[in-house]
Amino acid sequence: MKKKSILMLLLTFIFAVSFVLTGCGGNNKSSGNGNDKKVTIKFSMWDTLDENASFIKAFEEKYPNINIELVNIPEDYSQKINSMIIGGTAPDVILTWEVDLPRFAESGAIEPLGSYIDKTDSFKMDDFIPAVDNLNSKSDKVYGLPWCYATELLYYNKDMFDAAGVEYPNENWTWSDFEEAAKKLTIKEGDKTVQWGADAISFPGIWYSMAGAAGDDVYDENGKLALGDGLRKALEFQNKLTNVDKVSPEPSSGGEVADLFAAGKAAMTRQGNWYIASYKDSEFNWDIAPLPKEERSYASLHTGFFTINSKSKHKEAAWKFIEFMMSDEGQSLISQTFSNPSARTSVAEKGDYKVQGEHGPTNWNTFDISADSGYFGYVMLNPTVTNDLVTQYNSVLLGGKTIDEVINKEVPKAQKQLEDE
Repeated sequence: MKKKSILMLLLTFIFAVSFVLTGCGGNNKSSGNGNDKKVTIKFSMWDTLDENASFIKAFEEKYPNINIELVNIPEDYSQKINSMIIGGTAPDVILTWEVDLPRFAESGAIEPLGSYIDKTDSFKMDDFIPAVDNLNSKSDKVYGLPWCYATELLYYNKDMFDAAGVEYPNENWTWSDFEEAAKKLTIKEGDKTVQWGADAISFPGIWYSMAGAAGDDVYDENGKLALGDGLRKALEFQNKLTNVDKVSPEPSSGGEVADLFAAGKAAMTRQGNWYIASYKDSEFNWDIAPLPKEERSYASLHTGFFTINSKSKHKEAAWKFIEFMMSDEGQSLISQTFSNPSARTSVAEKGDYKVQGEHGPTNWNTFDISADSGYFGYVMLNPTVTNDLVTQYNSVLLGGKTIDEVINKEVPKAQKQLEDE
């Protein structure tokens, strides 16, 4: 009996120690699923990165029980994500394009995030740039959070401006100011133009930003094209620059588009902010300014939204990943990796996105101005349709179409294509 009592005491002691070690073991960080079991969640994005990207490593160090499997889809991203959702193979966390966000939400493919957001201390919804609030106001629920944002800017060659005695662009510049400067900055030798006042439009978003600046909403609350008088004014203005003033070259009709600004052959160009990294090693002095305004200031913004697959088996872990990515640390790491500002104004103020070259830029407040007047406009529409329309806009400049044909025939045709799809 004495031996049995001793044995029972030993077993009880071993069980108690085992319980303590299991419940309070060396690692107190949980997976976010309510237990310490290691889980793997899949995260998709269109940029090609490896799984050692700084923002992913930082997350895994904070949550060692959650492993991130990176799904790179560098081509046909939207189409492939759509197919994966239909086939039930979509990742747990999907970096969703703007155009897909409302459709995924309406179909139930992604999870509403409100219940998660209400409990977080990592960020506040009133910290986002106005375009995010505007987009969320169109729905009674939040389905995605922006990983960062990109905008469109006016780039200018300071050396050329100085040589011509032209004042630098600023936030008050209008289309008229842009045109007058382009005239003074264009240099001809005989019949040959050796320096253009402004490069041709090569990025599709610029067309829609011009239409927006001239008063169009670009798309309405029903997801339909809202292009009319603003687009007409944009076509007339760019046609005047190209074919009347002859201060901007004709658009490329195909193949590679020469970057005349980078080559030192154009004094101005209108491009996305991602060109800052390309221009930072330029040998001439340059800077950035907001796009010129007409009836209003308008810049097309671009982003992707962190969303949770509604069929995910690891929603809590997926939210932990998104929550970290939207935190100060996560947003700073994303900005440093992709050179885009955070859509959270308090984080953007830190300047982690800045890519400073020896000769420019310095006017970093341009981002704040562009964010205040920025919209998720044409990016909410099917990119195939909006890109096809740009071909029609360029056709006006090349003499193949009239402005009336574009407004009265091509825009309605594009709208029918959107409805059919």
